[in-house]
Amino acid sequence: MLRSVLAPAVLVLALVACGGAAGSAAPSNAADPGETPVAGDPGGAWRLVAGSVGGRPLVLPADRSVTFVVDGSQVGGQSGCNQYFGELSVVDGRVAITGLGGTEMGCEAPIMTLEAAYLEGLAGVRVATIRGDTLLLGGDAVELQFERLPPPPTADLVGTEWILDGLVLGDAVASTIGEPATLVLAADGTLAGSTGCRTLSGRYTLSGDRVTITDFEAHGECAGGPADQDAHVVGVLEAGFDATVDGQGLTLTGAGGNGLVYRAAESG
Repeated sequence: MLRSVLAPAVLVLALVACGGAAGSAAPSNAADPGETPVAGDPGGAWRLVAGSVGGRPLVLPADRSVTFVVDGSQVGGQSGCNQYFGELSVVDGRVAITGLGGTEMGCEAPIMTLEAAYLEGLAGVRVATIRGDTLLLGGDAVELQFERLPPPPTADLVGTEWILDGLVLGDAVASTIGEPATLVLAADGTLAGSTGCRTLSGRYTLSGDRVTITDFEAHGECAGGPADQDAHVVGVLEAGFDATVDGQGLTLTGAGGNGLVYRAAESG
């Protein structure tokens, strides 16, 4: 996964700030290299509602959202099948989205086609325009129109079912494999979940953001590709970890910079 929890940063990005009614702007208005960026802040979450890349319209499915989340100079979100991340900057008056990466899960062909086109479009963005609650990103043959999303409610660390999205190894984030891996820290101090190939149980105590594991057991056998993921998950959890909840995302930080990134099951 990408970084589900985007690191805080303080940066007001230069964007084109325009007045007018939101939602009525056509995506073809997004790209205008002649516009001069002025102060604006696109921070927060946006959902793609229309767009085209290379002259081809993007076909958006009804059951999936493509999102663009801005936190300081970092961007990320859902690209259709996977989660992605990158860096947002303004150089010589032109917007640039660089360092794009993400998870590597597979989905049905139409979703993968959408995802590839969307990420190609982000890499080609040169202009950003805010019109009320509408964000337009544009460039050469790139037109992306987003609507602002309200901030998600903050999930509770305890009592929420968390689904594993990524494995943190120092500065890198690897995608997950196998069956969905889960984690639940129950209010009675018990722990339950899975690694993607084994089930987990145990007990824990919570002091501030620090979770200490007092009893831990992994049940069953794990071999093949998921074995490495299993070892990473078990290694982070059983040694205890710091837990950080950001909206619907959870990051667990263990010893040596290794960690786990989860999302609340309710967030889809």
